[in-house]
Amino acid sequence: MHVATEPGIKSKAFDDSKISAHTAIIPTINVPDISALSDLEAKVYQAIARQYLVQFMRNKKYLEATGSVDVAGEVFSYKAKTTVDPGFETLLKGSSSENKEENDESSDDEVGTAFESVSELKAGDSGSCRETCVTEKKTTPPALFTEATLLAALVRIADFVSDPVIKKLLKDKDRDNEAEHGGIGTSATRSAIIETLKTRNFITLDKSKIIPTETGIAFFNALPDIATQPDMTALWSEQQTLIEQGSLSVDDFISKLMTFLTEQVSQVDVGEIKGEHKPREGGLPRLESPCPNCGKEIVASAKTYACTGCTFKVWATIADKKITASQVGTLIKKGKTVEIKGFVSKKTGKSFSAMLVLQDKTTGAVSFEFAKKK
Repeated sequence: MHVATEPGIKSKAFDDSKISAHTAIIPTINVPDISALSDLEAKVYQAIARQYLVQFMRNKKYLEATGSVDVAGEVFSYKAKTTVDPGFETLLKGSSSENKEENDESSDDEVGTAFESVSELKAGDSGSCRETCVTEKKTTPPALFTEATLLAALVRIADFVSDPVIKKLLKDKDRDNEAEHGGIGTSATRSAIIETLKTRNFITLDKSKIIPTETGIAFFNALPDIATQPDMTALWSEQQTLIEQGSLSVDDFISKLMTFLTEQVSQVDVGEIKGEHKPREGGLPRLESPCPNCGKEIVASAKTYACTGCTFKVWATIADKKITASQVGTLIKKGKTVEIKGFVSKKTGKSFSAMLVLQDKTTGAVSFEFAKKK
């Protein structure tokens, strides 16, 4: 493979600061024995070599003629190109240095090439329409994502946003990050998100193409609109900027966020989602007693018993005493537990017994009540 490269060209491919654990193909000074490769291996090697050498070749140069014409009050635009230097295309396409024309329409042999015809037109020229042609075509849907193209799209999700305000917010949040261009998620979470979608049967792969499943489509349709768009990422980023600037407190942000999430969750309609419910392995257990504030489920974690629909929560450990799910269930149902032994006073370090009383059904705040001495 002999090509005319330009040694003075410094490619963007050489940047040690961007080397990571998952580097691209790095050339070495070793000269391979192509004859030892199979036919398929040789083709793969040559394709990689050609693509690598392209970065050291001249850019393609061409002339372009453009203009517009008024026909019965309707303005039509036109353009035509002709190549003057194929540059890197000589390697990729095997083209010669002869000029090649690029134009969506066929050349008109009677008046010369399309580029020549367009170039000869001058402002104010008039003419007659000799022929019209209406071509019926069908639009094609965008190409399906592969895992690689989806990951790349998540880095530049702003490109898919039409709202100029949201687009700007997404771009602004990544202003000082060369690796991000208005994306959502992080490099550490995006792959995991795709794996989760596959595990939960929301998407499947067909010859490397990502296909949404019936369950995935139903789940998407059940979500509120804002949860299916990158707007939330942009708006939350804006709120975080306000916190950094000191014009918004963290408590106010969390309060607004909880109200917002509660409203959005209330809009979710899972009635059309079909499928057998299977508890997730390692999933958080649910209490039998519903939330006394909103009636939604309460999940038990290592630190809290928290409602899935509002801000109600009871700490799993109170005064160094682990509170059981049964005790929280009684607290919710009756407003008070039986006497619990093993609490430890922070002031004295001594243990004591007391009943827990539910003071606030909205927040889950509790207080101690001591049994009357006989």
